[in-house]
Amino acid sequence: MSHPTSRRNFLKLSAGLSAAAVLAACAAPAPAGGEGDAAMPETVELRLTFWGDLADMPTWNWGIEQWKDERPDIQIKWENTPWGEYWTKLQTEAVADNLPDIVGMVSMFSQQYIRQGSLLSFQSYIDAEPEVDVADFWPANMLAYTWQDEIYAFPYDLSTVLPIYNKSMFLDNGVELPIGDWTWDEFQETCIALTQDTSGDGNTDQWGWLMPNLASWTIDIPLSTNGARFVSEDGLKCLLDTPEAIETIQWLSDLRHVHQVSPTIAQQGDVPLFESGRAAMHWGNPERVQTIASRVGPARDNENFLWDVALFPMKTQPGNSVQGGSFAIGATTENPDQSWEFVKFYTSAPILEEMVAKPSRGIPGRASIAQALITDENPEHQQYFLDVLEYSISTFIPAFAQVTAVLAKYMDEIMINNEPAAAILPQAVQEIDPILIETA
Repeated sequence: MSHPTSRRNFLKLSAGLSAAAVLAACAAPAPAGGEGDAAMPETVELRLTFWGDLADMPTWNWGIEQWKDERPDIQIKWENTPWGEYWTKLQTEAVADNLPDIVGMVSMFSQQYIRQGSLLSFQSYIDAEPEVDVADFWPANMLAYTWQDEIYAFPYDLSTVLPIYNKSMFLDNGVELPIGDWTWDEFQETCIALTQDTSGDGNTDQWGWLMPNLASWTIDIPLSTNGARFVSEDGLKCLLDTPEAIETIQWLSDLRHVHQVSPTIAQQGDVPLFESGRAAMHWGNPERVQTIASRVGPARDNENFLWDVALFPMKTQPGNSVQGGSFAIGATTENPDQSWEFVKFYTSAPILEEMVAKPSRGIPGRASIAQALITDENPEHQQYFLDVLEYSISTFIPAFAQVTAVLAKYMDEIMINNEPAAAILPQAVQEIDPILIETA
């Protein structure tokens, strides 16, 4: 799912996705029947469209291989498109009534596709097959895939976001480890202590905090720690002009511009500051944990680079946000029954445990297997990803892409140009509110 994770590597590598990788995701042809053999069912090919990284393909193909054994008569043609291009392509296909049979979907964009009639309702299938156990999917995230009491997608994962920190750097500098709850003030003091000129040339070359992109669903994370949120629960009002929201965004801006504990865009450059040991903290979801491990080694048994995850610091209350990825069915599919059979299988507990939970691809979409995310190979406090679900909030609106594009413009004024939040955020509200009302 859009993710706090960078898509740069995928954009570089996606051109190398060979025909062989696509063919590997397809079922082998059924054996020809001879005289006297039972009639073989007709083979159906389903198009499945998705985004992803080449590194993800072995994981996804594992599930496809299990499906081959289950239903060799239903083949899957996996079509990858880079994240940045995926949603443009998908909307073009939706307008042309040419959506694939199975559609990779994310929670923050799902209401747009549901309400424009692009996705097939699962409800008749769910009503006929209670053994599917829809209640096992995390209830908060299922709100994204529900409209007028009907369900339109099944989640394969969801993400909460935590600070990821260089434990070795904390220990080397005698800074207390962020275990358990902590406050904005404690977080700020920690960042200041870890921001240094290690070369002695008068320029900062080590930062306490690598500021993430806040013009997305992740803005609800810091806002929620101060009792604020991006959009009202009914989706009709932007709340960035409340005192609590203004205070939160100004605090984040001050970390960069006043306390200078987070590098500017120019200072960041193209160097992965966290992985290179030049930023003590950044943040990420469980998939980001997987990426960090592939780059710097395991979180625990790592002589040169110990690392872990922490809770997000709070002003008045604990806070976080949740979004996730899912599989839906295109409304114009000619094979709805076969598509349903695949989605039901691919989002079943045994498959998600292996494809999502164990490799830390994300929090699995089904709560019953969530603990499989907690392994000795993952960070010591990986459990925090699950703990914060108790109080995480979400924004599910049809115009999510539109309003976050507007949000990005105004957040740049604050986070890059150092304009005061109190002057800028009310302007954002004035532009966002009409969009919310028009698209509700």
